[in-house]
Amino acid sequence: MKIYNLILSSLFLLSCGGGGGGGGTPTPAPPTPTPPQDTASITADPTVVFQGDSTVISWNSSNASSCTASGYWSGSKATSGSETVPMTGDSDQVLTITCGSASASVTVQVKTEDFEGSCVNPHNAEIYESYLGVYPMPSPQNVFGEEHIKAIGFKDYGVEWIYNNYKGKNATWIADCTEDEYIKLMYRTTLRRLKEHGVNSVGIYNFGYWQDDQAEFWQIDQNSKHIDDWVIEYIAAEAEKLDIKLIYTWQFQTQDVEQDFLFDFSTYNVRVDMALLKKIMDAHEEHILWEANRLEQIGVGGLSADWSAMWLNWFSGVNNEGHTQAQSDELKDYYMERMGIIIDKIKEKFTGKVYVGENVTWNDKRVFDKVDGVLLSFGNLLSDDQVATATVDLIQEKAMLVIEQTYDKWNCLDNQPCWYNSSSTIPPVMFNIFSQSHASFLSRGWIEDGFCTPGTIDNVAYDECVQNEVKTDFSAQAIFTEALFRAVDTQSYFETLGTTTSTGYWLSDTLIPDANQIPASSNTIEGFPNISQSIRGKPAEKLFKYWYTGQDELYNPTIKE
Repeated sequence: MKIYNLILSSLFLLSCGGGGGGGGTPTPAPPTPTPPQDTASITADPTVVFQGDSTVISWNSSNASSCTASGYWSGSKATSGSETVPMTGDSDQVLTITCGSASASVTVQVKTEDFEGSCVNPHNAEIYESYLGVYPMPSPQNVFGEEHIKAIGFKDYGVEWIYNNYKGKNATWIADCTEDEYIKLMYRTTLRRLKEHGVNSVGIYNFGYWQDDQAEFWQIDQNSKHIDDWVIEYIAAEAEKLDIKLIYTWQFQTQDVEQDFLFDFSTYNVRVDMALLKKIMDAHEEHILWEANRLEQIGVGGLSADWSAMWLNWFSGVNNEGHTQAQSDELKDYYMERMGIIIDKIKEKFTGKVYVGENVTWNDKRVFDKVDGVLLSFGNLLSDDQVATATVDLIQEKAMLVIEQTYDKWNCLDNQPCWYNSSSTIPPVMFNIFSQSHASFLSRGWIEDGFCTPGTIDNVAYDECVQNEVKTDFSAQAIFTEALFRAVDTQSYFETLGTTTSTGYWLSDTLIPDANQIPASSNTIEGFPNISQSIRGKPAEKLFKYWYTGQDELYNPTIKE
């Protein structure tokens, strides 16, 4: 009985939770979960841009259902993404993204002066008032259409040449610019400037030195090119951004890497016999095909199949003996045969346009039937006694005569023996609006403008630097330019492909030459841009702009006191 009662007591105590008395504390309810917080982040790449360039804005968020842009940009945005934003303002611009209750901002610095790293353009375009010249400045008469190729050719020197010339002179700005930064900056700013002037095609002229003048077969030393391959690639990439096509021309340099001449080059006209001509054509074919393959890979739009800066003399042999007409014709025939083969081989590698005309050109169907265009240059048009009273109308008249005579010659209408292999089809013509900035160009033609040479002015001989004696005259270039534009616009002989100015645009703003450039080998800086064929910073540039865009921009130079 005692055992039974003890068991009941134990069960009672367990059921009552021990002897603590009362009913126990209720279990608390779980806490309400905190809702996830909205987040937002934003970046810009790059964070420093030139005015008019773009930056890529990227943003992310979490927990928000939508985002809104504010500050420099605006509008509803997805909860994450990226967007290319043109930066047309100036100074610091803040771009904000708000996603739900969260916001984030990024600042982009917009510079009004182009730059590359710490390097900014160190050049200015000051001129002396006397540079303006003596002729009345012409007004542009018309505008070319949309189908017109509106081209300008870069000067045939590399930007690294300028850089190293200034470096040799201990220019202070060199400390802020590496060579690569300076190269990129100069080409990019020049391309942008040309785009503003309506240019849709840019010519590049390059050369290199041969490995050995004594070699049986001449080959280019690829490391000796004046403009490095990476620079050509950079120019092509920057031009593509601006929707500018590149046209590439190879200049036949007549020296090897040791500065030994391949053949006699006492003048720009090279006297040839068949053996020398074959060797020249073999060397050119190998290299231009190498270039065609490379240019195709980087998207270059045009290639000259012939070369510039070295012209062949069909009428004199290597020992200055005269050729008979039959010998001359044999040489010319071989040249055209080889050039036709070269064009065929170029087109197997290169899908861009193929041109000729940088060298001596005549109508031969092996070439004319294959190319997309031919370059036509004018040269000097006036006689010495016409220079003082030269006008746009007079120069236009002379230019029209050149066009008519070329048409007659190419179509066997000039009462001269017709070339046996002439084509019945003349390719479209690219007219070369080329002129230097001095009155003597109008009658005497081109003089060296990259460095000092001996020469004669007004019957006075100068042994060191005749360039210093040439009187700068921007107006002479302007009247010549406008006259040629009018002639091209009104001529009806040829199908007009477009206009250009070969090697007619230098790569810096400088117009006043360095005061001490004698001798050229040690003191040349940028040559003689004042008297050069470059139109940059001169009235002729504004004529190009009007004919290419229809925009009439006043020429307003900075005059150096």
